[in-house]
Amino acid sequence: MSATPTLIGEQLVKSFSSGKTRQTVLNGISLSILPGELTLIIGPSGSGKSTLLSVLSGLLLPDSGTVHAMGMELSRLSAEALDRFRLEYCGFVFQGFNLFTSLTALENVLLPLNYGPKIDKAVAVRRATAALELVGLGNRIKLRPMELSGGEKQRVAIARALVKEPKLLFADEPTSALDSHNGQIVIDILHHIAQEHGTTVLGVSHDNRLIKHADRVITLEDGAVVKDQRARNMLEAA
Repeated sequence: MSATPTLIGEQLVKSFSSGKTRQTVLNGISLSILPGELTLIIGPSGSGKSTLLSVLSGLLLPDSGTVHAMGMELSRLSAEALDRFRLEYCGFVFQGFNLFTSLTALENVLLPLNYGPKIDKAVAVRRATAALELVGLGNRIKLRPMELSGGEKQRVAIARALVKEPKLLFADEPTSALDSHNGQIVIDILHHIAQEHGTTVLGVSHDNRLIKHADRVITLEDGAVVKDQRARNMLEAA
């Protein structure tokens, strides 16, 4: 599998203003993320984890520094080109599931395929069904969110992110609303996607129990990287 980074951030700085107060959330962060791995960003609340994820995915532009993703410098792209980049290359999983309650699991997963190049309906249904089967919900495709558990809802959200077959998968606190058992299921699925599909999977979490399921763990404090370790080494040292 290629060891060429698919995501590179260089000297990333990001601040936010509230009235006369300006707080620096990212303070000169540089890092590169490899394909075929689950990389986890951890750290205390307010350390800059979600902001870093948003900057690396092009949802936010840094005040200074650069992000190269799939060979493109994101800050040089127009708003329209950034939208195309996210549509073509990125999948997103958030802690809130963001499912449409009136739609079945299958219909929720089909939604991203309505954007971008036209896809034959039968092909789209096959892809959406395959994505749900990949996350272990092949027998739940006709159920609506109210009929699913929290863990199943998050797995539908992952399937929805996967149906586009993205090269980059971003997961922001994907297990925070789940108990330990379902959290492990979800993180194992993300790890499997990275290993089996060569996807670059970058997740953010404050849950240290997930470390053993990742390949690499980047620890943030006060907007800076304080540790960058292979997860296996961290566990051996514990």
